[in-house]
Amino acid sequence: MENLNQTSYIDYLFAGAGASATLLLMSLDERGMLHGKNIVIIDPDTKLINDKTYCFWENSEDLIVKRCKHLISHQWEKVSVNSSKPQLLSPLKYFYISSFDLYRELQRIIEKYNILRIHQPVLEIKKSEHGVAAITNDETFLSKTVFDSRPPYYLNLKKNESHLLQSFLGYVIEVENKLPDYNCVDLMDFDVEQNEYTQFVYILPFSENKLLVELTRFGVSQLMQKEAEPILDKYITKRFGTYKIAAIEIGNIPMSNADILTDNIPNVISIGGRSGAIKPSTGYAFKNMFKHAENIANSLQNMHQLKVVNHINRFKFYDRLLLLILRNDPPSGKKIFETLFQKNNAKNVLQFMDEKTSIFQDIKILSSLPFKPFLKAWKLDITVKFKPLVIPFLLTVFALCLLVLNSVNPTLFKWVESLLFILGLITVGIPHGAVDHLLESRNLYSKVKLNFVIKYLGAAFMYFILWLLFPNIALLFFLIYSIWHFGQADINEWKIQNNISIKTWIWGSFLMGIILCGHSIETNIILKNMGVELFQINEKTGKAISISLTFLAFILGFWERKLAMILSCVFLAISIQLPLITSFGLYFIGQHSLNGWTHLKKGLNVNNTSLYLKALPFTLGAYLLFFTLYFFIESSLLVEFESQIIIAFFIFISCISFPHVLTMNVFYKNTFKSH
Repeated sequence: MENLNQTSYIDYLFAGAGASATLLLMSLDERGMLHGKNIVIIDPDTKLINDKTYCFWENSEDLIVKRCKHLISHQWEKVSVNSSKPQLLSPLKYFYISSFDLYRELQRIIEKYNILRIHQPVLEIKKSEHGVAAITNDETFLSKTVFDSRPPYYLNLKKNESHLLQSFLGYVIEVENKLPDYNCVDLMDFDVEQNEYTQFVYILPFSENKLLVELTRFGVSQLMQKEAEPILDKYITKRFGTYKIAAIEIGNIPMSNADILTDNIPNVISIGGRSGAIKPSTGYAFKNMFKHAENIANSLQNMHQLKVVNHINRFKFYDRLLLLILRNDPPSGKKIFETLFQKNNAKNVLQFMDEKTSIFQDIKILSSLPFKPFLKAWKLDITVKFKPLVIPFLLTVFALCLLVLNSVNPTLFKWVESLLFILGLITVGIPHGAVDHLLESRNLYSKVKLNFVIKYLGAAFMYFILWLLFPNIALLFFLIYSIWHFGQADINEWKIQNNISIKTWIWGSFLMGIILCGHSIETNIILKNMGVELFQINEKTGKAISISLTFLAFILGFWERKLAMILSCVFLAISIQLPLITSFGLYFIGQHSLNGWTHLKKGLNVNNTSLYLKALPFTLGAYLLFFTLYFFIESSLLVEFESQIIIAFFIFISCISFPHVLTMNVFYKNTFKSH
C-alpha cells in the first residue's frame, strides 16, 4: 500500500543515482532550485567505487567544461589511431571524469540538501491519484516529479535496426618504461585479434607511467572477462612491457537504434540512457546527458515544455547503417574506423561524431570510407523502409485499375470482383482468423481443445442469433468492435506510439466512417434488408462525412509521419468510388488480413506453410459456417441475389469476427506491448 504519511511530501524523486541524475542535480543546484525541496534518490548501488569512465571532447570555453571543471581530472590535446602520429585537436580537448569523482559530487549535493537516499531497486513507476508512485521491495514512494534513469527497455527490432553492445575490460596499469607522449589519447588501436567482431584497444595515459588500457568490443555478444584477459595481457606486454594492475574496469554500453519504450506517465521524465542520450554508433553519452540536464532545469525553472533528446535525422541514418555493418559484417568495422581517421582530420571526425558537421562535411567524410559495406547496409535499410508501403501502394494501384475497368466494362468488372473476392477469402481472409486456438498458449504444437471450439463457435452463433432478434444492437456492437479491431491491427502495423488506444479508436472510426458513409446508398439498402433502422443517411450527407473523415485521416497520417498511413488514405479515397463490397473487401483482404497474417507469423515465429496447416481445421469450419449462414439468410430474406451475397458477407464477417477480435486483442497486447 502507498505510505501517504511518509511519502506525500516528495518534490523530486530520482529512480537511479548515476551520471544523468548527478548532472541534473548539479544543474538544479546551480540555479538554486533544490532549496526547500524534499528529494529522494533510490538506487540499489552504493556508488562507492570507481567503476566507469566518462569522456567527452569540447572547447575549453564551453559550458560543460566550466560546469564540470572541478570533476575533470585529466585532459588531452592530441589523439591517435593505431599508434599513428598524434593529431592536435585544437581548439578541442579530450576530457576525462572518473565515476568516483562524479559519485563524490552526488554525495556533496545529498549532504548539502539533506536528501534521502534509499538503497533498493525501483521495481515499477506508475501513475497515482496522489502523484507518481515509485514502488520498491519494501514500500511505495509518492512524488510530484520522478526522474527515471533506470536501464532502458528497447522495443522490438525492425530488420534494419540493431542492438549491439560496447563491452569492455580495462586495466589501470603502472608501467616501468615511461610513455613517450602522455598528452595523447589512443582512441582505437586495432592491433588485437578481431575474433569475428570489431575489437580495439582504447588508451588513456594519466601520467608518464600510469594509464588506462581497455579492450573494447562492438558486437552482438558481450566481451567476457575470461576471454578478454589474455588478449589484453598480450597487447600490454607487447606494447608497454611489464606492468602492474592498479584497478579494473569492466562493463557494457548499449549501442542501439531501436526505439525506447516510454511509459508516458505525466511528471515522469526519462534521463540518461532511458532518454536516448547514448549515441548509438559510439556509446558516448556524457555530453548529451549534460545538455538534457540543462534543458530539464531550464524547463522547470521557466515552466516551459521539456525538449526531448533527439538526434538529427541524417545522423540517425548514418548510425543505422554503421550498426547494420557491425552486426552483419563485423570484420568491416576495423577497416571503416581505420580509414575514417587515416583519411580525415581527427577534429573533423569528432565533430562528425558529435553531429556538428554540415552536410558537405558529411559527404567528404563518408566518401572517404569503403563503400561496399555501406551500400549493402543501405540496400537492407531501404528494403525495410519501403516494405510497409508495398500493401497500401498496391491496393491504391489495384483500386484505380478496378475503377477504370468498372467504367469501361461493368460486366467484366463483376466477374473479376467476384473471383478476386473468393480467392482473397480462401487464401488469407478466412485463414488469418483461423489460428485463434494457438494464440492462447502461443504454442504452434498445442492441440485444439474441445471447450475452446465450443466457446468460439458458440460465441459466433450467439452473435448470429443477436442479428436475427435485435439487428440494431447487433449492428452497433459490430461497428464498435470492428473500429477497435481494424484500428488496432493498422496502428500496430505502422508502429505508432504514444496514446495508442486513442489513436486506435480514431483511425478505426475514420476507416469505417469513410467506407460506410462513402457508400451510403448501398449501406442503407443492406441495413434496410437486415431490418436495421440505425444510421440511415442520405447520399449527399454520407459523401460529405466520408470526404471530411478522409481529410482528417490524411492530417493524422502527416502528423504521425507515416507514409503507409497516408497511402492507405489515398486508397480509401479511391475505393469509395467503387461498390461497397469491393471497397470493404479490398481493405479487409488486401490490408487487414494480409497484415494480420504477417503479425501472426511474427508472433508465433512460423512460416506460411506451417501456419496454413494449423489454420486448416478452423478454415474449413469457417467455410461451413459461411454457407450455413448464407442458407439461413437466403431462406428468410426475399431480396435480390446480389443483396443476399452482401448481407451474407457482412453478417458472416461480424459473427466469425466476434470471438476472433477478443482473441486477437490479447495477442496484440502481448506481442506488440512495446508499441
